[in-house]
Amino acid sequence: MENPTLSTAGGGYQNLATQGVLVYGITSQLALITQTYQPVWTATDATAGGKTVRLTAVGAGDTIQEARYTVYQLDGIGSTLRVAPLIGLAIPTGMDDSNPAIRRSEQPGTGNWGGRAALTSSWQTLYWNAEAEIEYRDYIPGAGYQFGNTFLANAAFHYVLWPTRITPNIPGELFASFETNFSSARPNRAAGASAPGTGGQLWLVDPGLDWSTSGYGVAFTALLPVLQQVYGQGRRYDWGFLFHIRISLYTPHHW
Repeated sequence: MENPTLSTAGGGYQNLATQGVLVYGITSQLALITQTYQPVWTATDATAGGKTVRLTAVGAGDTIQEARYTVYQLDGIGSTLRVAPLIGLAIPTGMDDSNPAIRRSEQPGTGNWGGRAALTSSWQTLYWNAEAEIEYRDYIPGAGYQFGNTFLANAAFHYVLWPTRITPNIPGELFASFETNFSSARPNRAAGASAPGTGGQLWLVDPGLDWSTSGYGVAFTALLPVLQQVYGQGRRYDWGFLFHIRISLYTPHHW
């Protein structure tokens, strides 16, 4: 899967990140998930001496390796309920010094090793599906800098707009989607002190459309802030959008 995401924030910041996701099912219960972020592009306007210049940082982002195991599954007629914990390791493969003129928190890579633990659940039927996830991320200092520990909570609901009646041999399904994402991050730390302009809470609501077939899927989602609190002079999130592309190489199982 590929998930290009474009967002803008206060202070003239723009960010484009392409997330690649590869899922490999070891068994029907155990899946390995590799996430890569490349390229990552950040740009901002800086004013010095009465002149405004454009600063950019471009490079590969970090890699995340995860394992997800289904601990509970309830199959009914036309429905499936699943609960699966997930653990992961964030590997600092990205560039944390692409442009020294841009602050460390905006570089393509974090430069920090990290761990993550999450609990995911999904409930799928023929005409709708719902998903929820809670997650905690913890980072280890690297090169005198540490990203703040973060709590995330996500929920999503998708409903089939077309076809209105499920029949054999339909070419695909058009879903209306509504998602919500909440994150709460501690301030980053530089040389043992809180890094200015980092940390805070952000709540997004994300309406979108999703076309899905057994072989591929595409989706467009708007990312709209409804509540945010930033620490110090942190930048405020303005808006974003996500374009999702999925290609199924082969799998007899659906998540």
